Amino acid sequence: MNLSKSHLTTGLKKATIEMMLLKLLSESDMYGYQMTQELKKRSTGIYTLLEGSMYPILYRLSDQGYISFYEQKITPRQSRVYYHLEEKGIKYLKQLLTDYEQFLGVISFLLCSKTGDVYQKE
Repeated sequence: MNLSKSHLTTGLKKATIEMMLLKLLSESDMYGYQMTQELKKRSTGIYTLLEGSMYPILYRLSDQGYISFYEQKITPRQSRVYYHLEEKGIKYLKQLLTDYEQFLGVISFLLCSKTGDVYQKE
């Protein structure tokens, strides 16, 4: 499977970055580069996220209280900033996942429906 750089792919990626980052942080605290590499690994290279695109989103999520961050020394001169999912972020992620599932259901229905079909929300 190879995702082209279509407008649809770009738009879907932008809409799901927050959800993907929060999902990773729901599993463990991570630093920025680690998150980009984990997304790339899990998608076998199909989903790549540049750090420059990711950090503004992390800053916004932090400003909204969904995540926090802390610094950890790696060497005497080097440290890493780890991001942590807060309780408010867990609730936000659950809502994003619910909204995403509902959206996929509607899109799937519309792609498969015929005139006269009625969408039944579960």
